[in-house]
This record gives sequence, C-alpha cells and structure tokens, in this order.
Amino acid sequence: MDWIKSILDKHTKEDGTVDVEAANKEIDAEFPKNAVPKTDFNSKVEELRTANETLTTLQNSNKDNEGLQSKIAEYETEVQRLKSEQAEITKSYALKDALTKEGALPDYIDLLLPTFKDLELGEDGSLQGLAEALEGIKTSKPALFQAADPEPNKAPNITLGGTPKAGAQTPPDAFAAAVQKFI
Repeated sequence: MDWIKSILDKHTKEDGTVDVEAANKEIDAEFPKNAVPKTDFNSKVEELRTANETLTTLQNSNKDNEGLQSKIAEYETEVQRLKSEQAEITKSYALKDALTKEGALPDYIDLLLPTFKDLELGEDGSLQGLAEALEGIKTSKPALFQAADPEPNKAPNITLGGTPKAGAQTPPDAFAAAVQKFI
C-alpha cells in the first residue's frame, strides 16, 4: 500500500490538507498496476471451482476412454498450476500487506519477499510463522524498517526575530484564547 501513501504525499498541500479529488483520480488510475481487483481474484477462484467440478464429472462418466483420461490428466495439471499461481499471488499480497503494517520501507518490500518464501498459507489465508519471521528480520535488518517517531504530535516552535533563548516561554496562542472565550 506504499503506492497509496506516495500518492497522498504528492497531493498533500503545505497546510497539511490533502487534495482528495486529485488523489482519488490518481489512485483509481494506479490501482490496476498495484493490486489484483477482487472481481479478478474471485473469478479465478470460480474458474478453479468449475474446472475441478468438470474434472470430477469427466472422470466419473468416462473411465474407459483413454483419450479423455489423458485430457483429464492435462486439465488436472492445469488446475494444479492455477492453484499454485493463486496461492503465490495470495501469499505475495499478504506478505506485502504485513510488511507495510510492520513499517518496512516501501523501497525494500519487494526485496524482502524472497526472505519469506518458506512460509505457507494456512487454511484461513494467513501466513504460518509470519510473526516469528518478521521479528527475526526486524532484528537482523532494522535499517529496512521505519524507526518509530519518538514525538509524532509535537508542534514546531516558531518564533519571530531569530532563535529562541534557552528556557524562553512561548507566547500564548491567540487562536486558542479566542476559542476559549466561546466555550
């Protein structure tokens, strides 16, 4: 999801607001390049289900026909190939999402993916052993992850007339004082 962050950063104005309309247009344009639409994923799942049902029907109704049996074997091979492709796509997107949530730097997410090639997808679609593998990578390669921001909400200290003196008090906020009169 780092591509969405970069688009939002690009459309963030100096005052911190985001031009939502322009950001949405660019996200809509970039989405097909960076994600598998749910409809495509669901259609592949449906194709696999249909192919499996067809194979079962053909096997049961045509056990004696060698030509059909060889065709069935070809279809079974194709179904297995499609299943493995689907599993790899699912695994890749699950890994990318997990790495993004763990604070991996966007430029290194694709480089980190081969590190997790041994992880297997569980029945529920989650990656087995992901937490342990992430902790190991974060410990061994901390430079690939964003450091936690120690003071995320600290407002900058802006003063007029130069550098503030050590221990100097900042003037009261006029806007906050005006708001307090109406509360």
